[in-house]
Amino acid sequence: MGYQKVLRDIKRAKSNNPRNRNKNVCSLAVANALGVASNTRYLHTWGDLQRAVRTAWSFRSVKSALRVELNETSVGAMRKAIRKHKPDEHIVAYVVLVKGHVLMLNNDGSTAIDTAPRQRDCRKVRAVYGVYFDKDNTKRLHNLATAYNAAKERQK
Repeated sequence: MGYQKVLRDIKRAKSNNPRNRNKNVCSLAVANALGVASNTRYLHTWGDLQRAVRTAWSFRSVKSALRVELNETSVGAMRKAIRKHKPDEHIVAYVVLVKGHVLMLNNDGSTAIDTAPRQRDCRKVRAVYGVYFDKDNTKRLHNLATAYNAAKERQK
């Protein structure tokens, strides 16, 4: 049995999603909001989520643009940086990795998807990526709005 198979079996055994052990709840919520949840079999690791998002969107690190110090900058401080920073007009959202969790912020820094919300968010940012689309791709934007609304309804 290969190393990757053993790791995958461990991830599946510890999954927090009883309906589909191949996909963790937080990654699945973000992938649903971006309309890419069905594009990959597994959603446990940051790499799994990156692979899924990149099937439909451009997905690049924005830590330098936001001046985020990994493992030092909090999510709350990053929200302020997003508000202060004039985002690229093609950024649809920001996907943020913190220890043991992933969340999605709108391009104004407000919370789009967070399955473990905090009143004061001092979780340390491990990675922050921008989700981009082509400005002429209105069909993709419509699909995003539809997927986002469906994901919000599932969270209720």
